[in-house]
Amino acid sequence: MRHVHFSIFSIFNHQVMASAFLIVFLFSPAPCGAYEEIDLPDVKVLLDPPEIYSRGDVLYYNGIITDTSYVAVLNLTINHDIKKISINSIGGDARNAMEIGDYIYKNGLSVDVRSVCASACANYIFPAGKNKYLGNNSYLLWHGGVNGPEREVTVSGNISKDDFFMLQEFKKLKNDDIAFYRRIGVNIRVSFCPQLKDDYKERFPEKWFSYPPEDLEKFGIKNIHYAISASQWILSMRNKHVIFASYCN
Repeated sequence: MRHVHFSIFSIFNHQVMASAFLIVFLFSPAPCGAYEEIDLPDVKVLLDPPEIYSRGDVLYYNGIITDTSYVAVLNLTINHDIKKISINSIGGDARNAMEIGDYIYKNGLSVDVRSVCASACANYIFPAGKNKYLGNNSYLLWHGGVNGPEREVTVSGNISKDDFFMLQEFKKLKNDDIAFYRRIGVNIRVSFCPQLKDDYKERFPEKWFSYPPEDLEKFGIKNIHYAISASQWILSMRNKHVIFASYCN
């Protein structure tokens, strides 16, 4: 299978047309540096539009989270007795990821990461699960959040960074982000904790990071089930060049 190499940084892609507004968190290609890049073996994480279907009580999601993902997920869960979301995504639209996460939390659904749950998926979908499942080769990766340091935000489009931060839609998303983490009982800093430190760029040259189980639990992300063991998952991720961060309050 073709391997996909990605590094991670925050992308805030906006479309201000009437009330349209989109903020995206996902992987982005970067040139090789003196460090080892993360290696994603499953090209389905890149599907756009995503592939969404159900089998029995499991809803399968492959691909980017788009501005229609929540409605698509909701339609399937309404028509089927869904107990678990099996996801494979590099991230995408923050608003839709948050809405999916809210639905997962309110309905007590579990989340299974088959290959990759990164960016918006890691921010909102994984921590919302009642039970969370990680395979030995399942990537769980963060690289920032809407309430993280503004210096780490990249704004694309015909708008300045200052004007972007003043948008009412962005301010609302930040408030909703705070409310979401309070609701699910998770420390909001999980999505941007290492970015608060001066050595962030040196320690995390691709700007992506994960956390060991004990730190995830400190953030409030509990009930994680590992295919073999937590220590085996950590070893597997380190062998795949994932850099682990630490809890901060």
